[in-house]
Amino acid sequence: MKNLTSNISDILKKYKDRVDFLDLELIIAYSLEKERAFILSHPECIINPDQLLIIEKNIKKRINHHPIAHITEHKEFYGLDFKVDKHTLIPRPETETIVEQALFEILSTNNNPSSTHIIDIGTGSGNIIISVAHEILKTNEIKNSILQQAKNDIIKFFAIDKSKKALKIAKENAKTHKLNEEISFIYGNLLTPLIKNKKSKIINSKILILANLPYLSKEIYKSAPKDVRNYEPKSALYSPGAGLQHYRKLFKQIQFLLTDKNHPTIIAIIEFSPEQKSLLQKTIKDLFPKAKINFKKDLAKKWRTARIRF
Repeated sequence: MKNLTSNISDILKKYKDRVDFLDLELIIAYSLEKERAFILSHPECIINPDQLLIIEKNIKKRINHHPIAHITEHKEFYGLDFKVDKHTLIPRPETETIVEQALFEILSTNNNPSSTHIIDIGTGSGNIIISVAHEILKTNEIKNSILQQAKNDIIKFFAIDKSKKALKIAKENAKTHKLNEEISFIYGNLLTPLIKNKKSKIINSKILILANLPYLSKEIYKSAPKDVRNYEPKSALYSPGAGLQHYRKLFKQIQFLLTDKNHPTIIAIIEFSPEQKSLLQKTIKDLFPKAKINFKKDLAKKWRTARIRF
């Protein structure tokens, strides 16, 4: 009689030519509710029929270009684990550059007590603001003076998104990392909810804006992998006007804030596509002739972020 049982090694061999090996290990681990280390150290582990159905269902999804992060419902970013789904952009490694720059900004400029509001616009899964807040509030490596300022509510954290479903995920992630009481999540488009709230003290304080807005042009979006086009929200990826329409709207709102005679100091750290550097620089200079712009490359040596002091 034919042996119908399978073990982890059998599944790896069966699908190794159809699915990336790392993805395969992650899918099996997720399906078995185990860590990836278990898959590596226990290839002889027997898979029961019910488990095999779940594993093969998830492998089929990956073969059909479902993102691995959507299958496992998790993605690591800046050393933290984030829940993601079809309503949120999957965090990318290159976006960690925003976190690094934000931390440098806070540590290098907040040596003296001052009211600073860190605002993550288009927060999605909350990966940027949660990572920044986690480093500032939860680690022992941060300078004591900065940590004390944060605890005294001098440094405050805000996250804005126009998707209620994305905000729900972001709040869950904040709760997972015990930051749900430290971060204020706000429903709205760009800076609109802050501008409309005239009583808000946010716009009268020093503002550090962090933004990874949609920036793919029509052409680049069309050429994106199926994993991206078919399963990630287009609203979080594509932007008209050579990919810069969302940033132009944000800049116009910042321009409005700066018309107030008591306007705050505003610094923005934004992510963009490498080929947009020249156009982005011109767009900023046309609106803010005195703005100071510093561009930074990611680990792949591609222009990726801009720090703008308006």
